[in-house]
Amino acid sequence: MIRSLLPAFALAATLGMVSAAGISYASAAPPRPAGSWAPIGLSLGGAEIAAAQPEQARPAPVDQAGWAARKQRVRLPNGIELAYVELGNPAGRPVLLLHGYTDTSRVWSIVAPWLADYRLLIPDQRGHGASSAPDCCYAMSEFANDARLFLDALGIERTAIVGSSMGSMVAQVFAAEYPGRVDRIALAGSTALVPVRRGDAFWTSIMALRDPIASNADFLREFSPGASPTPVDATFVRYFDREMAAVPFHVWRAVPRQLLDVPIGRYAPDIGADVLILSGGRDPIFPAEHHRALVQAYPRAEAHVFADLGHNLVVERPHEVGPVLAAFLRRPLAIR
Repeated sequence: MIRSLLPAFALAATLGMVSAAGISYASAAPPRPAGSWAPIGLSLGGAEIAAAQPEQARPAPVDQAGWAARKQRVRLPNGIELAYVELGNPAGRPVLLLHGYTDTSRVWSIVAPWLADYRLLIPDQRGHGASSAPDCCYAMSEFANDARLFLDALGIERTAIVGSSMGSMVAQVFAAEYPGRVDRIALAGSTALVPVRRGDAFWTSIMALRDPIASNADFLREFSPGASPTPVDATFVRYFDREMAAVPFHVWRAVPRQLLDVPIGRYAPDIGADVLILSGGRDPIFPAEHHRALVQAYPRAEAHVFADLGHNLVVERPHEVGPVLAAFLRRPLAIR
């Protein structure tokens, strides 16, 4: 998203596997035969490892045309109605997937096939997709409370949470506020720093938008996953872009206002869940200092940087990101 608004990570894609400032990096390699080994950079509990991961056969993709028809609805006690999609194994361990700002549940459709062993619960968060879009309120604590009530409605006591961008901030708030309800969180395209400051490029661009959102064609083109540094499935982008433009104008403005000058890492000391950090080396929204801050905030976390990917890493190369997520969800808990 917004590849031109902020400076990208100062990483050269030609570096391959390197280590700097306590972070491991893995750049994209040339295509490999099926069954060969793919290097992935990770840092686990402060120890840097160059791990070889066997490539998996790619599972069948989710049908994009049928995504909206999969949605169910649940009304929460606070009056919010959430639309959601349930995928995967109904008998599997639950995993709550939380999308980012102006995204919808569809963002998880690309990587979901790699997580098919789990019961995947994928809501449109308030203000997004087919869910309620009240005039108020859009603080991360409101989204986290919606998630708690959503799990209550489905009879789920404890879950793992995977969040992308804004969804990763909601995951951190949830894990701090409701520690008994979550055992692990995965943070993709995330931050522990202040995500929005008044006057920065992101804030200025959002506050300059006109209503209706669809009239801001040039901005939307740059904000779309289609503007990512690596190609994204064209059919997915076509549906995604329509849904993004349909997010109400007041939601576009309200969410950044609630993130102004709020360091998300302030929640870290209260989080006891296991943590996975996934960052794109060419993320223009949360560049390198945000990844470093996450590693500092969660020193026992497993951390990966995909050097060639941007902010939308869960849709850019799901065949690389998906197996890392699946391995984290499988792994015995390190923190109890």
